[in-house]
This record gives sequence, structure tokens and C-alpha cells, in this order.
Amino acid sequence: MKIFNIKYYFLLIVLISSCTKFVEIDPPRTALERSTVFANQETAEAAVRGLYFTLNGGSTWSSFTGGGGSITFLTALSADETVTTSSGVSFDVFKNNTLLSTTLSLSTLWNKMYETIYKANAVIEGVNNSEELSSALKSKFEGEAKVIRAFCHFYLANLFGDIALVLTTDYRANNIAGRTAVADIYEQVITDLKEAQTLLLPSYNTGSIERVRIDWGAATALLARAYLYKGDWANAEIQATNCINAGPYSLQSNLDNVFLKGSSEAIWQLSNDKNNSGDAIAFITQKYVILRQELLNGFESGDKRRVNWIKGITNTTNYCTNKHKVATSSPITEYQMVFRLAEQYLIRAEARIQQPGKIADGIADLNVLRARARATATAEVPNPLPAFSATLSKEDALAAVEQERRIELFTEWGHRWFDLKRTGRVDAVIGALKSSWTSTAALYPLPQNQLLNSNMEQNPGYDE
Repeated sequence: MKIFNIKYYFLLIVLISSCTKFVEIDPPRTALERSTVFANQETAEAAVRGLYFTLNGGSTWSSFTGGGGSITFLTALSADETVTTSSGVSFDVFKNNTLLSTTLSLSTLWNKMYETIYKANAVIEGVNNSEELSSALKSKFEGEAKVIRAFCHFYLANLFGDIALVLTTDYRANNIAGRTAVADIYEQVITDLKEAQTLLLPSYNTGSIERVRIDWGAATALLARAYLYKGDWANAEIQATNCINAGPYSLQSNLDNVFLKGSSEAIWQLSNDKNNSGDAIAFITQKYVILRQELLNGFESGDKRRVNWIKGITNTTNYCTNKHKVATSSPITEYQMVFRLAEQYLIRAEARIQQPGKIADGIADLNVLRARARATATAEVPNPLPAFSATLSKEDALAAVEQERRIELFTEWGHRWFDLKRTGRVDAVIGALKSSWTSTAALYPLPQNQLLNSNMEQNPGYDE
């Protein structure tokens, strides 16, 4: 199996990806010089920054500058958030959930994520084998790399189901790796994140406006999400609470400020070096896709998120995302949000509601976000976005969670697509919306070139 299309023997070229902003020193050239790469702080730092560059360098699965190949853009089509503006465009297979193993975007998603995992493994191995780096630097670099490795495995599992678990740079072992059960992927993700928590410090209580490096908070935010997806409600609540109470994070009262560079709500953001601070889904939507009417109809009267985070497209009756608002700016004013505090309130709300005796506590968390989004009362809307009742039944409280997650996190990182699947709601919601829907479409097909490995089998419902 070709998990990624990179050569093992060009280690630092692989790690750094020629990012001039991150790299200001001449890198060693080959894997034979691995010990040199991690021999001092400058070269090791360059390698770790190169790992980040794979996430924010453009034309990638994660970055807003990755445009139509980003997870945010593609999963919004797969779910019930966006729709193509005309038939026959290349994104229709995502909109109609009729993907094929030969769909090019799938290979890009798969290869880019495994490329990132490979680079993370190279950093982990490099710092652990280094005799020159200080223990503090080794802990920091290893912790960052383990969060990124967990992040990629988490997304691969939620897109494709059972996937290859890759924990080494040994390309011989990686190229024959078979599929690992999602449950075991989650165990490794949780292991990586718990180890990262012990290695990393809470960086952002020092007054820094940059939140582009992974710290303890980022590890904790993803750990809370992993426990939630796993159905471990108690631990999801604990980790979300830890994040909420960490100190440096606070909800922005002004919704227009949520996605700004250095937002107080940011737990981890991706920087952008191209004077293009806008979100791909905000700007590509104006050309290729628009927000579905079903999403627009989901907003309640008096919800400022409808006003602040959605805008009309000029000379049409269509709408697009407006969370990131600036197409170009110098200096850059916006970074892409990866983890933010609002999600932690939503995680804790759901985790509490799923536990006996905690429904009211969970509802209280939902109401924190609704209070932030509530418009001023008017004669036309005298009771805007009312608080949920603390006496809701568990069933109604979970429906409230779904509503709040849909509205708060729309067109962000595949949240809606993953939520529908993990809660068992995908057939009811997407099946009612799309005539071409089949249950097996909940998982994307493995890219065709991965099936050349005899240890890899295609997901049900797809031809090999």
C-alpha cells in the first residue's frame, strides 16, 4: 500500500517543505543526516515548523487555502450544509454521496494526511534519538508531533473507517500495513493525546496573541472530542471542563471577532503566510457552491449567528459562509480556526446530558452559547433565541445539542458530517434529503491505489 508519495531518504526536504517564513537556516539534505537535523535547537525547530507547514501551506486537506480539496469544503457537501450551484461540476459526487474509489480528491485526502503522519513520526523519532536537545525542547517537539499524528488518525478514521495505523517512518512496514479497527485507532489517538498532555505546557497564558503552536490546551481539546466520539461521557466531560477552566481561553462576545488572528476563543489556529486570511469555503462557495436552504431554515429568530456568520452573494438570492470575512489583507487579520472554546462547551453539554442527573448542567452549557448569540429584543422578535428549559427530557436535550452543534459549528472541519454519523442520524437526515443516498455512503471509499496492497480491502458498497 502506498500510504504516501514521499521518499524516505529526503528527510528534511520532507519535513520542511521549503517554507521560507518558518525556515531561516540551510537544512541538511538526506536521511543519513537525521542526527544532524535534531542536533541543535535551530535545525530541530525548522523541522517541527516544517511539520506545521504541511497543515497550513496551501493545496492541502486541512488548510483554507487548500480550497476545494479541504475537509471542510468536501464534508459540507456530503452533509446537509452546502450544495453545488450547477450540475456536472466535479464536486457533485460529494453532494450526491456517489463517490468512487477513483475520485481524485479522495487520494489527495488520504495521501496528504499520511504524509503529515509520516512527518510527525520523523519528528518523534528524531527528538527521542537526539542526545543534544534539552529535555524541555524534546518534550515540546514530541508533544506537538503526537497531537498532529493523533489529529490526522482521527480524521482518517472518521472519513474512511478502519484505516492503517502508522506509528513509524519504516516505509517497508508502512507499505504493507493493513486496516486497523476504528476502536483501536481511537485508543492510539487517546494514548498520543494523554502523552502529549504530560509533555506540553499551557503556552497561551503568557500574553501571546499567536495561537498557532500546539500546546496543552490543543491536546486537551482534541482529547475531549475523542472521548465524546468514543462515547466515554465521563472523560469527555472532564477534559472539556479542564479546557474551559484552563484560563487563557474565553468566548468572544462579538461574533465578528471569533475567527480573528489571536482570538481569545482560539485554542489552536493555523497561520497563513499568503496575505489571504479568508476561508476557502467562504469564497469558493460564491463560485461553486452555496449554503443549503435546510441549513438556513435551521436558524431561529433572533440568532445573531445567522446575521454575522452568513452573507448574501451579490446579485443573487444565494448565501455563503461568512465566518472568515477577509479575502486578502496585509497585515493578515484572520487565521483558520482548528479548535475553539465554543466546541468544548458543546462537548461538555452532550457528555453531561448523556450521564444520569446531569441534564440541567448540560443545558446550562448550551445556554451559554445561546446567550452569546442572542440578538436584542425588538417588536418583531420580542423573545429572541430563548434559553432551553433546564427540565427538558434527555431525548429533547440531545436534540437541542444537535441543533446547537449544527448552528454553531456549520462549515467547520466536518463537524456536521461526523455528528450525523456518530449519533446514528445520517440515514434519517441525509436519506430524506438526497435520493441517491445509501447507508454505505457514510464512509468514503478507500482510494483505488490503496487496494494494490493485498492487506487493504474496500469499504462495503463500493467496487474495488
